[in-house]
Amino acid sequence: MQDQTFSRLALCVTLASWVAISCAPAESDSNNDGGGGATATGSAGSAGGSGVATSSGSAGGSGVATSSGSAGGSGVATSSGTTAVGTGGDNSGGSGGAEPAGSGGAGTGGWPEGAIPMGNAPVPSAGCGKATTLTTKEYTISSSGQNRVYYVDMPSNYDMNKPYRLFYTSHWIGSRWQDVEGQDFYFLKPQIEADGEQAIFVAPSSDGATWQEKDHALFDDIMAFMNENVCYDTTRVFATGFSFGGMITYSLSTNHQAEIRAAVGIAPANYNIWLPEKTHKPIAWMHTTGMSDGTCPWVNNEAQKRGAKFIALEKAEDNGCTIPDEIPTSNGAYSCYDFQDCDPEHPTRVCTFGGGHTNIDGNPNWIPIESWKFFKQF
Repeated sequence: MQDQTFSRLALCVTLASWVAISCAPAESDSNNDGGGGATATGSAGSAGGSGVATSSGSAGGSGVATSSGSAGGSGVATSSGTTAVGTGGDNSGGSGGAEPAGSGGAGTGGWPEGAIPMGNAPVPSAGCGKATTLTTKEYTISSSGQNRVYYVDMPSNYDMNKPYRLFYTSHWIGSRWQDVEGQDFYFLKPQIEADGEQAIFVAPSSDGATWQEKDHALFDDIMAFMNENVCYDTTRVFATGFSFGGMITYSLSTNHQAEIRAAVGIAPANYNIWLPEKTHKPIAWMHTTGMSDGTCPWVNNEAQKRGAKFIALEKAEDNGCTIPDEIPTSNGAYSCYDFQDCDPEHPTRVCTFGGGHTNIDGNPNWIPIESWKFFKQF
């Protein structure tokens, strides 16, 4: 499957070089759209970039910083204590008691905001029980006075009475929905189908190279349309994206906790992206960062709290977790740290590895495997 993946991803080669400017430079204002400045070059190692085939290294490079040497790994290395790989997965435990009926508001289902128990019964959207005209294709929607495009991938043999999971997947800088669809929605679709499940995927395109303030309204408009026209579980709307896509995913997670149950940022940053006034309400969160990433680094500016490290700390604090003196990280094979004592409904984890700016690492690629484990526990 990996060989097939790389051949599909080669179609993205003309866009991949945009990724390099998504998070740099170090001193740009945090509410500026886009970025600029230098990119890390690095020598190609076993970690790849955004999914474009390279002439050396086992994974595709994005034209930005790739790891040198020991990136990737098998993903089996763990350390003792609270650092673990492969935790998460199915979590069928709930909090007991009767679950509220009715569709309620998106993402709440009648529970107090942010307190949806793990393993809750689905809460159907308004579109459940109604025939839909939506099929797998591109659509246009009016949002903020513009016509915007997005792609919907519908389950085969769609059942109008089954509330499906819905994934909102955002592309990296300079790309379009076609590039996300070309990666099978960050390789989540094959993972889900391997478990005998199906989901609805939504992949919007930005207006220009970068995601902006108006893309919060775009999310709202698309989801309002989807709510009326397809059957999905309003308590299992998930968001993910790579690089600038991870940055808009992070941005949405700071004020859309009632609509998004859980989010995974792949190589995100907390600057060079428009950020709303943060509510600091809890949301289940996971992200991945290569410790050799010079584009969206673990730490960009310690004093200004810029970098992926500070996303992890912010989410851990919002989710009631215990904050360690130092977050365990890995400069070799990937390792995931699960924050301790978090709200039971809001697991919080960060996965680090000795690679560069990439959504492909190892063979098999562990990033979609761990992402799906994280999402399917809800």
